[in-house]
Amino acid sequence: MIPYERERSLDEANRIIHACIARRGWSAQTGEFGHGLVTIKCALHDAQGRLLSRGSGKGEPAASLTGALYEAVEHYYCRASALASEPRFVAARELADDPRCTGLPFVSEFADQSQRHLACRQYASYSGRADLAVPLFMVFPDYPPAVELRDPRDDFDYHSATRYSSNSGTAIGASFEEAALHGIGEIVERDAWALFMLAHYLGAPARYGRLIEPSSLPDELARIHELAQRRLERRVLLIDVTSDLAYPAFIATTEERLPEEIVFPHGCGASPYAAHAATRALTELTQCVDIKENAPHLVELDQLALDLLVDYPKLRACVMGEIDPRRLHHAHWDYPQLPWQAPKQLLPRVVADLEARGIGLYHAINHQEGDEFCVVSSVSMELERFFLASTGLLMAPGRRGRECLARQALAAQAQAQREQQPQEAQEA
Repeated sequence: MIPYERERSLDEANRIIHACIARRGWSAQTGEFGHGLVTIKCALHDAQGRLLSRGSGKGEPAASLTGALYEAVEHYYCRASALASEPRFVAARELADDPRCTGLPFVSEFADQSQRHLACRQYASYSGRADLAVPLFMVFPDYPPAVELRDPRDDFDYHSATRYSSNSGTAIGASFEEAALHGIGEIVERDAWALFMLAHYLGAPARYGRLIEPSSLPDELARIHELAQRRLERRVLLIDVTSDLAYPAFIATTEERLPEEIVFPHGCGASPYAAHAATRALTELTQCVDIKENAPHLVELDQLALDLLVDYPKLRACVMGEIDPRRLHHAHWDYPQLPWQAPKQLLPRVVADLEARGIGLYHAINHQEGDEFCVVSSVSMELERFFLASTGLLMAPGRRGRECLARQALAAQAQAQREQQPQEAQEA
């Protein structure tokens, strides 16, 4: 059986990645946590025993192991220092003047430093439009390096901009199409999560998102949901946060927070296949709990994130992640079951649909390992990056986020009017 969005069976994918690791003289150390839905952590080392990268997998054991191995290899190619090609040094004014950059929350930085240059990488359009110069700091959290190691041609002041850095959108796959599909899904997922955070914690008091009734879930998804609840020993909320892009996206979280948890755990997932998206959210939720239970420093980072935003209660609420069910619509599962499609057929449809909704999509290949796997970085200048606020960063939303808040204000007005009408009728 070939999983959704994949080209190979788990057995074949596992065989190929093990062969690649062995051929390079690397070794993979793995550790498993939990039962049923498990988390597997992987550490890659070179022949001398030096740590190269880490990855983690989620879900049922076979899928979790394969996912951990592939993610560790992917992360090896997620560093600016690993790029084979030299960057271009682009004047900041070119980015400030590029209409494709106007939706970025930090576009003013380009205008304010218009005479300075910053290291960029050329990204090709998925649909044949003009290439896009993407600043390295946007997609590589390890950029810029220390000042003494930076190329003197890059004289941009990154102090305010690096908070928006994220490698979301970088993915590994059996082919370019498979990796691209996963990368696009990830940035759409983060966009949907960001818009939900803005609406739920910063927006006017209107309902946003749909709390799915567990009894309405299709059988396989209901099984995964029940496994998650048994693993975590508490009620799991599955929330449909699909945005105006009509690309299914979900958040999974818990109704209660345990005393040892600083913030509420959560998982996210997005996919053209709604049930697959929801499954990813549920398995990522259990992964989130497992990882923090076995990494005390991450719990300390959660507390630090809350402390950093103590003067900004709405942003602090984004970090805490507590859900108010009264701010959600309550719904039954209503997504059709779509037939499996090969990534080569699915990717063009996904790109065309998103671009028709105003989302430009671009890509660059980080690494191609023959016909074994490909690591692709996908970006969109339109998609919202406010999800980074959940890590304790003080930031503003981009254009999509601001538009979401405006819609939320209108929805709150309409909701208030609807609630007022029955009361006026009774008084009459």
